[in-house]
Amino acid sequence: MAKNTLISNSLLITIASLFIILSATPRADATEVVSIKLSAEEYQIAENDEGQIVHMDGFGYLLVPGKPMLPAKNFLIALPPGAKAVSVQVKGTGETQLPGTYRIVSTPPILPLVDLHQYPELMKRLQAEWRRNNQEVYSSDQLYPRVRGRLISSGTLRKYSYVSVSFYPFSYRPLSGKLIYYDGAQVFINYKLPSPGSAEAWEVEELKWDAVADEKASRLFVNYPEVKGLYEPSGKPPRGWQKSYDYVIITTENLLSAIISSGFPDWKASLGYTLRYVLTTDPEIASQSGVDLAQKIRNFLRDYYAFWGIRYVLLVGDWETVPMRYCYPDPTNHWNNAGTPNATSGENPTDYYYADLSDPDEVSWDSDGDGFYGEYGEDNPDFLAEVYVGRIPINDLARITYTLNKLVVFEQDTGDWKNKALHAGAFWYFANENHSGMPAYEGATCMNEIETNLMGGWVISHYSEQSGLAPSAYPWPSLNEEAFVNDWRNGEYSIVNWGAHGWVDGAARKVWEWDDGDSVPETQNPNEMSWPYFISSYSNLDDDHPSILFPISCVINYPEPNAWGNIGIDLLTKPSYGACVGVVGATRIVWGTSGWPTNPGGGESMCYEFNRYMIDGPGGPEKVGDALYDSKFFCNQNYGFEHYAEYWNMVTYNLYGDPALVREGTSPFARGDCNGDGTIALSDVVYLINYLYRNDEPPHPMEAGDCNCDGVVDLGDVVYLISYLFRDGPPPSC
Repeated sequence: MAKNTLISNSLLITIASLFIILSATPRADATEVVSIKLSAEEYQIAENDEGQIVHMDGFGYLLVPGKPMLPAKNFLIALPPGAKAVSVQVKGTGETQLPGTYRIVSTPPILPLVDLHQYPELMKRLQAEWRRNNQEVYSSDQLYPRVRGRLISSGTLRKYSYVSVSFYPFSYRPLSGKLIYYDGAQVFINYKLPSPGSAEAWEVEELKWDAVADEKASRLFVNYPEVKGLYEPSGKPPRGWQKSYDYVIITTENLLSAIISSGFPDWKASLGYTLRYVLTTDPEIASQSGVDLAQKIRNFLRDYYAFWGIRYVLLVGDWETVPMRYCYPDPTNHWNNAGTPNATSGENPTDYYYADLSDPDEVSWDSDGDGFYGEYGEDNPDFLAEVYVGRIPINDLARITYTLNKLVVFEQDTGDWKNKALHAGAFWYFANENHSGMPAYEGATCMNEIETNLMGGWVISHYSEQSGLAPSAYPWPSLNEEAFVNDWRNGEYSIVNWGAHGWVDGAARKVWEWDDGDSVPETQNPNEMSWPYFISSYSNLDDDHPSILFPISCVINYPEPNAWGNIGIDLLTKPSYGACVGVVGATRIVWGTSGWPTNPGGGESMCYEFNRYMIDGPGGPEKVGDALYDSKFFCNQNYGFEHYAEYWNMVTYNLYGDPALVREGTSPFARGDCNGDGTIALSDVVYLINYLYRNDEPPHPMEAGDCNCDGVVDLGDVVYLISYLFRDGPPPSC
């Protein structure tokens, strides 16, 4: 048996060829090819109680419950403009059988973060699924996986066409214990382009003027330098192109007055956003094709997001007024029991439907055409957001105005309290609960990882379970309602995270109160647990310093009326109680995986990555909506379950709040202050010229460089700025 083996290679992603670059004019109906070579990096084979696990730098895992847990990574590969993938082939290179024999650990069960003794049939189904997968692979000596990779998804990031392709650098023969390593893979992507001269080809050329996602694309696509030139526009932009509205508010006529009467529109305008209200009855939506209002709204966004330059979408109205799309991630469960919270019905309301706009419904969200959206394995959303979406999830006029004004006050505040956080971690499952043999599973683990890795220099207050027969491994102050709620009410925290069991009216601890003598924590025959809430809809909170909340809990953002309440909605919109400016919560149950973070994925990874992107993402701190959708896509690509639970988690987490909210606070921008140093001077002229002619960084926000307010940043703005500085002209202002 090989132990603690360390083998090194070099991580290399090389572009073998991009044949389309060599072709000046694509041939009609011809299949073109992109060929890319992927190479593996350093890996380590480590021992644990169950066998060996292979760790590879920069790689996640192939996560099929019950099957071997082997390294995997998805690569995002940009295609030429307008390209549609036809087929993908991944061929392994450098095959080597490693010496010795191995016992590769299996992927642990995926667990819903609910009290499973209430749902025995669900538990039986999950256990049977795991055993079936495990037996299928480990009773055979066939290679697992048999292929070196596959097409994961295809779609667009605004103007960019792309595919996501997986690479599996190891295969395993379970009975003989043989482990085979491949030092690389050759990926061949066959695709088709629009016919030259067609309407589709014309639209592709027009889309090249959409620069909103350029920076993001440069980070995501492994071959971005090779395809960048293909996406450069030529000539002049289409008439009226992106002069319009980067922030769109979709609502109804009877709710519009509540928005206009708040300070939110003027504040967003002062930050450089150009707002547009679109009512659900306006022609832009009403004239769209669609089987229902949700599809009409999505088709409106698909038609206008590039032309208007839309970045952010705020939906104002409840789940029905501006409808959420019901998705059915488990394709075998189409039971809709909305309004009665439970863990067994199949519906999952989401606003992700309005963010991922790559393709029409019949190609993406309902590609099998059965009317049930977002089914794992049957539909094809790509989950890469074209726009960022948030919601004010209520129809009460006074509460809408209150919420919007609260958002303004929060964003205007740049105080030190913006680097303070409050955390709570409760148990989901105890070690060997109900004789499961599984380790303890508690939310404090994720909270500790966030604090340790992401919040250096922050002021943090945290609580863990210290009562009962099995206290937390983290010796923090004892979690209870009085301590946690008093701290939140009296403290000042920009971020609040917790991991705990949730319900539509609160979140609960799980305490092992007593034992019947077998030293096994049990939830039935007998029930040895208690479930005291540490926060509820009736907790004594206030809104003096409201927070951005990410609860790793089920149904906190349950949108429909029900017999218990809607704590996520109240935390955002209820005067005097509303301790949040943003709630990134689940509309239904959340799925996790035992052994996190060694076994990544699920709700904990989503919480961790959301905090990472918001605090200091790949390009710096991200706005709340950006952080949510970017982190969810990151998790999907790097830690995605090969299971319907993956789609479930992706659609269930939704933002109640402003998607463009800046956590750390911000100030109104000044037109003409192109370099963002707080003054308008000759240095801004130089900065603007360098941007226009030397490909330097653009003004931020872009509108700062639009000195003459004509909707574009060009040489006219340089002339206007010089005139203001040296000829006593009017200051840049719209």
